[in-house]
Amino acid sequence: MTIKNFFSSIQKNSTSFFIKRQNTIVSAAFIIMAVTAISKILGLFKLTLLANIFGLSRSLDIFYAADSIPQIFFNILVLGSFNTALIPVIGELVFKKKSETMWKVFNSFLNIFALILLVVGILGIIFAREVAELFIYLAAAYRSSTIPNFRPSDITLISSLMQILFISPIILGISFIFSSLLQVYKRFLVTQVATVLYNLGFIIGILFFTPFLGIYGLCWGIVLGSVLHLLVQFPVAKYLGFSYKSAILGFKNKYIKELFVLSLPRFIGIAFSQLAYFVESFIAFALVPGSLTAFNWATSLYLFPVAVIGWSFAQASFPTLAEESSANMLETFKKTVSKTVNQTLFFVIPIFVVILILRLPIVRLILGPGSNSKFGWNDTILTSWILLFLSLSIIGQAILSILIRAFYSLKDTKTPVIVEILTFILNIILALYFVRVFGNFPVISPTIGNIFNINNYIHFNSKFTWKAIGGLGFASGIAVTLNVLVLIYLLGKRLKGFSFKEFYLPAIKKLSSGAFMSVVMYFVYKLLSTIFNTSKTVDVIFLFLITIYIGLSAYFIAAFVLNDSDLDLLTRGVYAFRDILYGKKLKGISGVDDSISNSPES
Repeated sequence: MTIKNFFSSIQKNSTSFFIKRQNTIVSAAFIIMAVTAISKILGLFKLTLLANIFGLSRSLDIFYAADSIPQIFFNILVLGSFNTALIPVIGELVFKKKSETMWKVFNSFLNIFALILLVVGILGIIFAREVAELFIYLAAAYRSSTIPNFRPSDITLISSLMQILFISPIILGISFIFSSLLQVYKRFLVTQVATVLYNLGFIIGILFFTPFLGIYGLCWGIVLGSVLHLLVQFPVAKYLGFSYKSAILGFKNKYIKELFVLSLPRFIGIAFSQLAYFVESFIAFALVPGSLTAFNWATSLYLFPVAVIGWSFAQASFPTLAEESSANMLETFKKTVSKTVNQTLFFVIPIFVVILILRLPIVRLILGPGSNSKFGWNDTILTSWILLFLSLSIIGQAILSILIRAFYSLKDTKTPVIVEILTFILNIILALYFVRVFGNFPVISPTIGNIFNINNYIHFNSKFTWKAIGGLGFASGIAVTLNVLVLIYLLGKRLKGFSFKEFYLPAIKKLSSGAFMSVVMYFVYKLLSTIFNTSKTVDVIFLFLITIYIGLSAYFIAAFVLNDSDLDLLTRGVYAFRDILYGKKLKGISGVDDSISNSPES
């Protein structure tokens, strides 16, 4: 094929590609992964810009402190509860070809939810100063002394930033309702393009707004990103048949009632998880300047593989799981869960190893490139220290979203919520404790030399070292791991047991391959560190690439020796992109009937 014919083919299929229905879990997952990767790369570029312009500064700490409350508001109402409950409800109506009822329910929920968002957003704007004062009070109380580099006038700045940032969840919340609709109709691509545009809006804020508005420019960049997120999805919703009905509320509609019933347990669970996030935020703000910013940036880095892989497979499998549950195909449902979890593990485990071993060069290359960057070597050490412990949550977080959606597909929102509440209470307790434990560790002497010093675990003071922030990541890793293990046990019990051959054995193979890869990468990295000059960016890049190449080779060799059946996912991914690009029919996954063509559009 000539280059001219290639671009002609792309142009011919561009419109249909954008609204095209992804008809298998693998094809949907790979499309979501590809566009999510683009979005997350833009997100990393955003961090690079912030690091170069601001570094680990107290001004960015203040920005993230102001952003924490609107983020909590958004996560509780949108990501955690209503948005997740909406998919099974309207998905069932689509599956049963009740188009008129579905659109009526969707319009009704859209109006009710928009009203809720507006009321809560206005309250947030009105009481922003009181919330800012509470945040600072809790941070100071935890430290039992004055917060480093904090001025009373900063409360005014935090509240002013918060008032702008409360605009974003209102717009973004409405946009995510349309995302749920598009996911039911298997239009995954446009929902991921929306996240790309959201990050693009933030980048525009950094590059063009901050030179004139300072730190306020970041807030308006987020608002712009939220608007772009909504605008790109609305035309596709119209294409699918959406027509806005402003007069519909329908509080008495049985489907609306069901939606709120399904949302309530998840609402409570997410509220507890966001309480943990709030506690983590004010603890980090109380530590050495830049700790809250470093914690947020390290969180973005460790969530990269979680979002690109774990959330992609979770989103792609959710409609299929909901349909199989509605049709009472529990054996097929169980196989879909097993296959999706192991496909996720196949991709996320090697990335977890890469982040764990190469966290220092990763932080340096992403956040600290350029001779004029304000992100110095001490900033690199602090951020990579947090990333070390946060990376322990990568595998658990990646499959957690799949397990939660499996329960939701069974219309059981209570079980994961109860488990989540218990584990997040544990997370808060561990965070409060381990930050003080890690804060006792001397800066110069190796941390390993202090692990067996009992005094570090029972005697504390208010003078934290920079290592204190690592305690937040360590606590999170423990809580997430327990959450996943309990949910696997309870879901298996609900489905009368997962097959060892289909669920546990493939997972053991992947974990074994990952263990082998980590050993190989560790020794290769230590060896190359003595050869390359790590003070030079070019040398760090070569060290990074060579170590990854050898590590991934070790992983795939181990997977081949262990006869890991998911090795064919690499070729299937290539074929999925090729077939979708040229409009060809996709085949299902070997061993699992993951076709979702039995879900007709109305």
